[in-house]
Amino acid sequence: MDQEYEHQDNQTAAPWGFWATIGFSLVIGVTYLLIQTIVVVVFIVAAKLRDANFDFARLVDSIESNGFCLAAATCVSNPFVIALTALFAKIRKTITVKQYLCLHRVGWRELGKWSLVVALFVICHDTLIFLLGRPIVPDFMLAAYRTAYSLPLLWLALMVMAPLAEEIFFRGFLFKGIESSKLGPAGAIIITALAWSVMHLQYDIYGIAGLFAGGLLLGLARLRSNSIYPPIVMHALQNLIATIEVVVVSKMSGSGC
Repeated sequence: MDQEYEHQDNQTAAPWGFWATIGFSLVIGVTYLLIQTIVVVVFIVAAKLRDANFDFARLVDSIESNGFCLAAATCVSNPFVIALTALFAKIRKTITVKQYLCLHRVGWRELGKWSLVVALFVICHDTLIFLLGRPIVPDFMLAAYRTAYSLPLLWLALMVMAPLAEEIFFRGFLFKGIESSKLGPAGAIIITALAWSVMHLQYDIYGIAGLFAGGLLLGLARLRSNSIYPPIVMHALQNLIATIEVVVVSKMSGSGC
């Protein structure tokens, strides 16, 4: 009976329209970039204060692969992303935040099924990358691991903060607005996957293509399960596998953190 009422509520719930969704998403994106920029500036200033003779140009060139800076920027900026996303969902009075962001509980079997699917996807993707003669672990990821300084902070950023914020925004808020427009579910899956992959410009074309394919899978999980939790778990699992690969390759090459 409760599921029936929830289904009826979902049918009548109306999120923001397409252009309003895009507008609010741009506000969230600009805020995210602004906060990350502030963190980077603070990081550079702190480095200058600690060592007046440090190589400024070299630090700026390597900032995008500095693990400690990346982890700090992620942990500081992503709570703002979550807060703004929830705020813009909340001020839409025709739908609850739970409905908007698809905060619907699912069983362990559902989570296990999608976790298995994403694990198989990672295996297939890494096999293809290997056959293409490309490194499974990009150089910037190895550099980020070596310069993490605080591994717990890096793990928090990769396994908790990034999956939570990115999925709540991309497969939650943005997905819902596009899904309810004329573009429908297929448009929501494709556009959110494209936006999510393009956001990771630190990867080469092969990495971005892999992220796009993974984003399609995350969108499909969100659509089929009608819940944001499977994509969050899948995203976290992808990052966990990637982190393990970084550790293994780093140890094999003899370069620790």
